[in-house]
Amino acid sequence: MTKTFTAPGAYRYTLKMRTDNGNPKTIATTVIEVKEAESPPEPTAQRVCPQDPAPQVVEIREADPRVDKPHHDLMLQKLVDNVGIANRTIVLGPNVELDFTGASPDQLPLNFGPCVTLTSAQAFDTGTSAASTASPDTLPPPARTPRSLGPLLKFGPHRSDDEKVFLSVDCPAPDPQLPPGPTNDNVRISGFRLYGPRFGQQYDYDIGILVHRCLNVEISNMEIAGWGGQGIQILDEGDAEHQPAEGPGQQPPNNGPGERIGHPEQVRVFHNYIHHNQHPRMLSNSHTAGYGVEVHHGAWARVYENLFDFNRHAIAAAGDTGGYEALRNLVLKGGGDHWPYFGIHTHQFDIHGTGDNGFGGRAGVRFEYANNAFQYQAGNAIKIRGRPQEAVNIHDNVFPHEGLENDWGDDAIAVENRSDLDVIHLGPNNTINNDSYGNYGVCDFDGDGIDDLFLATGQTWWFSSYGEFPWSYLSARTERLNQVRLGYFDADNRCDVLTESNGEWVIASGGTGPWQSIGAFGAPLSEVTFGRFDPSVRDHRPGATRRTTHAFRRMPSGQWQVTSLSAPAWQNIQSSSFPMSKLRFGDFTGDGVTDVLALQNGRWSISQSGQGRWQRLNPSLADDVSSLYVADLNNNNIDDLIKLERKVGYLGKDTVKETFTWWVSDDGRTRWRKLKSYTFQRSTRASLPPVFAFAGRFGAAPGGGVLLTDHGRIGRFYSEAEITRGASPDWSSPFAY
Repeated sequence: MTKTFTAPGAYRYTLKMRTDNGNPKTIATTVIEVKEAESPPEPTAQRVCPQDPAPQVVEIREADPRVDKPHHDLMLQKLVDNVGIANRTIVLGPNVELDFTGASPDQLPLNFGPCVTLTSAQAFDTGTSAASTASPDTLPPPARTPRSLGPLLKFGPHRSDDEKVFLSVDCPAPDPQLPPGPTNDNVRISGFRLYGPRFGQQYDYDIGILVHRCLNVEISNMEIAGWGGQGIQILDEGDAEHQPAEGPGQQPPNNGPGERIGHPEQVRVFHNYIHHNQHPRMLSNSHTAGYGVEVHHGAWARVYENLFDFNRHAIAAAGDTGGYEALRNLVLKGGGDHWPYFGIHTHQFDIHGTGDNGFGGRAGVRFEYANNAFQYQAGNAIKIRGRPQEAVNIHDNVFPHEGLENDWGDDAIAVENRSDLDVIHLGPNNTINNDSYGNYGVCDFDGDGIDDLFLATGQTWWFSSYGEFPWSYLSARTERLNQVRLGYFDADNRCDVLTESNGEWVIASGGTGPWQSIGAFGAPLSEVTFGRFDPSVRDHRPGATRRTTHAFRRMPSGQWQVTSLSAPAWQNIQSSSFPMSKLRFGDFTGDGVTDVLALQNGRWSISQSGQGRWQRLNPSLADDVSSLYVADLNNNNIDDLIKLERKVGYLGKDTVKETFTWWVSDDGRTRWRKLKSYTFQRSTRASLPPVFAFAGRFGAAPGGGVLLTDHGRIGRFYSEAEITRGASPDWSSPFAY
């Protein structure tokens, strides 16, 4: 299987579904097209590689110490032997696990040679060859995708301060007495997991990836977690007193003395999930660490479109650095523990100063913070602890904090010395009081027939495959959930996003495509919902993803209208005094056509396709329909109606007991039937995220399920349809939202 380029940034992937409590298991294979995120084009870096040896692809197809320890050890040594050879591309299979717990000192760190790529593949061509002369451009698609974790490299427990680095990309400065030697530029690390000693709080200084003076380095599509020092550390040869401004640096293969990395594009960190890198202060006045990405000693870096969670600092910089660009990143609520014993939290994006203990003095050269979205609120989002040589630009970011800087309440930005605001620029277009946590849409963005979660932060769009996997970047868009509608507006079975612009409705295909107009319909989205309202076009396939073909409008007068989305042509149908907020929509007759639901004469009633007269749906139930969830849980092609009940009690004055219960009315026609209950206890003094609820096509079995996000940001799924597959109806997301 090879990667097929269908358009710039688009590939054709073979992907697998999941079952059995969310554990990976192949139950079907489908070929779909997944468009990668749109990003501003990177400057083309000249890739100057040695002519000898010839490029070669080395495959490590299988390795797991729990399955076959001798074979695992052989494959581990194979990686060690090849990662330092120029022009090697090393490809890890999807189930590879290499554990370096017992590695000898000569096996660590893994020192990369020039033009080396370490990546992964979902599958390999048939055959027994372990090495190939194939071009890296024809590699299979990566094993790490939005819905598959990819292979794993484990560092093992902390060894010593002399053996603390796992992957090393090193271009040491030459001895002035000797001619310059080769450099290890043009390295690419992508498509697998890199785990440190442990995910909890640590007091050692282990480093996942160290980049020292090397150019054109890419770290992408990785999960990097469990490091007490730095997940990624980027170093050069600068110092606080003689830090040059941004410039060309050196161009490979040149390697002269002094600074070598001259601008951010030369080290790129993007599309990674970087989490649980934590190292707080102990009771004694100890040094702290726990950085997702750290830029130090004159280095520069571009850090963009990453997901951060549970880091002490997500991105940090020393005062003697050049600078970094933090662009379009998403920072979740976890982490920031600085002095846990006293409950003190710190900030997420950081610039140290060169003064005493990192306060005051010079704070690098130039930094940019743009289009980032923060959900973290336990401390500041950004803190600048000195004066930059040129500027810090902070604009177009989204913060949950009450204030921006030096305001009443908690502030998003902290500046050590406000006299530096002549070079620290706060704006334009920063947004405060906007916490996007829990504000999710439900739709299938990867076309596998299972619903995903959609997050619109106000600067960027993300999705969580199955609602179980970490957020994956979709595109840079400022529209929020209440400004868009989700549906299947084109014919590729992937969820699209629709909004209104200059009087027209426009869609972004798959949430990644450019805006494309579908016409001027003359109706604001506040009056409209979307579905399939043509009763002459029926579809009796249970669980099918059906194209969204029509718009339904309730005019201020109460008149209902529908139009095909192929061309604006509003037609009057029924009318009602019920406002749009008191109407719900679903297929309650099993014909694939959207019906309208309301509380009519004290009971649930429907108008078939919005064109029929009200007819009683349920003779017993009279709940307000505006709070109901709609999903086909039992896969009979008829939507069920679902509600969530919350009861609160107190266990003493400081403890709250909450019980959340899901209830279902099958097909909307039966009395309430209990689905599932959850009970949580929490302190009244604790500031915890609220609970959110969703319903959709969750789970691998045909049918649907419900989802509750608990106070720990973990998803609690329940689907009776899983029982028919022999699986438990209960499962949880392995990652926090």
